[in-house]
Amino acid sequence: MKNKQIIGFDADDTLWENEVFFQRAQMQFIELHPHIKDPEDVILQIEKENIKFYGFGIKGFILSLLEASVRYSNNQPDFQNIDKIIKIGKDMLAQTIQLLPEVEETLRHLSEHYALIMITKGDLLDQQRKIEKSGLLKYFSSTEIVSEKDEQTYLEILEKNNISPKDFLMVGNSLKSDVLPVRNIGGTGIYIPHKFTWKHEEVKSTFDLQRVVELKTISALKVWLKDQI
Repeated sequence: MKNKQIIGFDADDTLWENEVFFQRAQMQFIELHPHIKDPEDVILQIEKENIKFYGFGIKGFILSLLEASVRYSNNQPDFQNIDKIIKIGKDMLAQTIQLLPEVEETLRHLSEHYALIMITKGDLLDQQRKIEKSGLLKYFSSTEIVSEKDEQTYLEILEKNNISPKDFLMVGNSLKSDVLPVRNIGGTGIYIPHKFTWKHEEVKSTFDLQRVVELKTISALKVWLKDQI
């Protein structure tokens, strides 16, 4: 694989911290609802049910927490808890962007040699806010905020940018959303694990590792790309 010209980057938990704030909010919810048995499973199931209505992101997550609070309180919710959940959501939306280590240095270097595209899924307004506040926009030729990351979504993005799948490299922390769909259309996926992964993004079945590369850090991408030339 030589002379990769186009590199796509996931944003949340690839360029900046994200899931850690959801984990923290979930623990706050659990502390408010000690009566709920297996609360993590309860929250995950309600989130999965609601994705088709709310999509991905903080707002949908908070609506799911509110639903869980009502559903598991015999439809007699504690309004103080409701108020606290709303505040949790607002705090998440106001959270300062925390870039992951060596991200900006890596993007600065790569942007001098490749065209970079940011491809992120989630709530439009929240993702726009994070992109703007990250200070990373200057390194990308374009950004795409999508409702889902599947084969069709990637094909549409590549077609719009006149990119052949075989010339496309996608970097991300989710095998399910960032790596396997790109591999399936003929591109190359670069998997950079993050210490926190939302259970909905986990891949439980075994899969073919062909055209999938795992790196420990984003800075290792520079060395890997150099080795491909």
